[in-house]
Amino acid sequence: MKLGACYNIFDCEELLETSILSIKDNVDYIVVVYQTISNFGHPASPHLEEFLNYLVHRGLVNELVKYEPRLFSNEEKKANISNSVSPEAIGGPLETIGNQFLNELTKREIGRLKCYENGCTHFISMDADEYYLKEELRNAKELVLANNYDATACRMRVFFKEPIYEFFPYDNMNSVPLIYKIDPKKAFKIAHPYPVVLDPTRCVEGYTNFYHFQRAEIEMYHMSFVRKNIEKKLVNVSNRANYGNTTTFLEKWKYWTPEMGALHPHPYIGKIFKEIKIVENFFNIDLKKQCIVCCISQPLFRCSRCKSVRYCSIACQTEHWAVHKLVCSP
Repeated sequence: MKLGACYNIFDCEELLETSILSIKDNVDYIVVVYQTISNFGHPASPHLEEFLNYLVHRGLVNELVKYEPRLFSNEEKKANISNSVSPEAIGGPLETIGNQFLNELTKREIGRLKCYENGCTHFISMDADEYYLKEELRNAKELVLANNYDATACRMRVFFKEPIYEFFPYDNMNSVPLIYKIDPKKAFKIAHPYPVVLDPTRCVEGYTNFYHFQRAEIEMYHMSFVRKNIEKKLVNVSNRANYGNTTTFLEKWKYWTPEMGALHPHPYIGKIFKEIKIVENFFNIDLKKQCIVCCISQPLFRCSRCKSVRYCSIACQTEHWAVHKLVCSP
């Protein structure tokens, strides 16, 4: 197996490096398909491309592809929606499907084809807040090869604010696609039916031998709410309409402590989780050990006055001073 990994990136770059490190020993090629303007017209960090090129320089990423979000005609929407799905399953007529879903699907398809062009036989489509344990991913690859699975998925574990705070009980309703076998003729299609609930933009059509991993075999560790800027996530996430008014959530977020229990902005998914438990930091994620401005992790120096924030350069420190001076104290 030659395994490729394709990341969709707009924000959450602060987690990308450690996510890549979690899979690096098990993949042969990594492509990042990124955009500097979100699907809703908001700008990415002005340092995003600098940071991505830093990852290329370090040998963590093989290829970068810049993507420009766009509007899709009804004919294009129809071409990108699974022929096996009903209007009811996608929430109504095809013209009502938001362009953000088509943009995410298109980026994933670009990544899939890049994996194919670079000789990969299989691929994983990922976001920056997704992680896998090394041994579990290695064993999953072996099982895929041994049984010739062409599509697989697994359950996930979800984390909140810090990588040591985990939602409980587990979400046993939703799954995430894992390893797909690459067939150049079998593309991503919106909401192609699977026997488990998947992100509709991550469904490859035409599978014949699907396997759903048990939790004991492999899980995806989802740092869904581990962010430097949680508001940026909420205003740019594809299904943001499902979240409703997030003002109350964001106010509670500022002052949240584990004693306050589970806090989730989605009105339905939030009902799954009843409590927060403190667990180990499985992937050694520490957002304070990277430049607070551009996310580069080395080399760094601390603010000489408060010693609480890190920078990679005088330029980043100077840029950040207008904000930092309000809280900086010895």
